[in-house]
Amino acid sequence: MGWAKTQRELPDNPAKGVYLPRETGGRQVVRTELEPEQTLAIAGQLQEPYATLVLLLASVGCRGEEAVGLQPGDLDAANVLHFRRVIYGGKAEPLEKEQRIPLDAVTHADLIRRLRAMGQGQEWIFRTKAGTPFSVLDNGRKRYLHKAAAAICIEVGGWHDFRHTLVRKMRKAGVHPVVVSGVVGHKSVTLAAEVYDRASAADIEQALNLVGKQLPPQLLPSGAVQ
Repeated sequence: MGWAKTQRELPDNPAKGVYLPRETGGRQVVRTELEPEQTLAIAGQLQEPYATLVLLLASVGCRGEEAVGLQPGDLDAANVLHFRRVIYGGKAEPLEKEQRIPLDAVTHADLIRRLRAMGQGQEWIFRTKAGTPFSVLDNGRKRYLHKAAAAICIEVGGWHDFRHTLVRKMRKAGVHPVVVSGVVGHKSVTLAAEVYDRASAADIEQALNLVGKQLPPQLLPSGAVQ
């Protein structure tokens, strides 16, 4: 519905504010809160582009569909990541609202280097051999992520575990809920916070540094970008 609104096919999103029921008949996925060394170990088991994808998800907490929608120009000269689109079914769809994530030049130096190197001269940072963006992250989860985690005796539900971990680490570190919401792009924390407060770029950068410092730029996975 949000996409239809951005395409001006609907005047408004009729599903906005609708809450899904807590219990559904679908498969329940158990999320694992990972320690920094576990995240690095998983990435170390993976070849590119999956190693850098893991580091990106763990460092900034974006959704997988947002990560694979990144183009080289979405990482600007000031080291700000701009999430402008998602990839669904092999097609790029614009986000209703762009999400900007500032990266610290020191804390996230390795991640910044990897993203720039992987995107150089390409249309998409995370792409297939044919040069098209990843369209089905589920395949990568089954074929690579689960195997990498199992190799170090860890069970993960999927790519969302890294986002889940980042949120929990920031909460435990005492990061204000408004800032956590700003990092992961949630629209609401509480009514008062949503109306009267917003996370600034400096707040987001400081929050990401708390976790980013635990992921030092020393990882050299198989097939790493040089």
